[in-house]
Amino acid sequence: MTLVLGIVGHPLDHSLSVPMHMSAIFTLGIDYVYMSFDILPENLSHAVTQFRKEHIKGFNVTIPYKEDIMPYLDSIDEYAGKIGAVNTVNNENGRLKGYNTDGIGYVKSLGEQTGFDPRGKQVLMIGAGGAAKAVAFSLLEAGADKIIIANRTPERAEALHRHLCVYFPATSSQSIRLQDMNALDHKKINLVINTTSIGMKGAGDIDMDLTGFRSDTVVSDIVYNPLETPFLKRAKHAGLKTHDGAGMLVYQGAESFKLWTGVQPPVDIMRQAVLRALQEHH
Repeated sequence: MTLVLGIVGHPLDHSLSVPMHMSAIFTLGIDYVYMSFDILPENLSHAVTQFRKEHIKGFNVTIPYKEDIMPYLDSIDEYAGKIGAVNTVNNENGRLKGYNTDGIGYVKSLGEQTGFDPRGKQVLMIGAGGAAKAVAFSLLEAGADKIIIANRTPERAEALHRHLCVYFPATSSQSIRLQDMNALDHKKINLVINTTSIGMKGAGDIDMDLTGFRSDTVVSDIVYNPLETPFLKRAKHAGLKTHDGAGMLVYQGAESFKLWTGVQPPVDIMRQAVLRALQEHH
């Protein structure tokens, strides 16, 4: 019997998870299929009930449901519980268990693509949603010294700041309003990350002055479609090192795949599928 995997989110027209996971399934020759489930917010609870009934083997969770999905699951992995967001659900004998592979995928990709070591570094993170939680948590676990969270809704940034302080009391994290980013001392910042959907499909840009940073500062964007967002284009133009979102997509996907199937997927094949799909989208 073919086992069903998939991705849950809304909208999903930007997602490259289907070609990425299907490339791994074809290469390994296993009896799985990976599908896209574009679900409206009011239908999320019903959809999860159906997945349980239909014995869907597992699914990824993307914008905007990484936090909203949690109450509908039977259990949450300890690490995902600490982060406060889920991006992977596995059906374990009829019980849906939530995991988070986003942060692990992000840190792995960041190190591989740029050589960046978070230890002792200062980070400016734009956004305070589900992906931001995972990225911030994993960077602090990897030894980052300070995370400044800038968000359009200051209350959300402050809530994330307080959440991180519970698990990392020794760090001097802080929250600021989005419009206050340019008032920071840019010389002290080693990594700037956009964890929002701004720049997806090339729409919009982060309203941030990219001058005044150290030459070794890394500017990172978790958006992968397009691979070079307007934000990364400007960073490159300013002579800064850049990190795109494709690596995080691939590594978090590989971790999810392993959870569902028990098999280590071919990461290089998955990456090639993502890059091919991005070229076709252009």
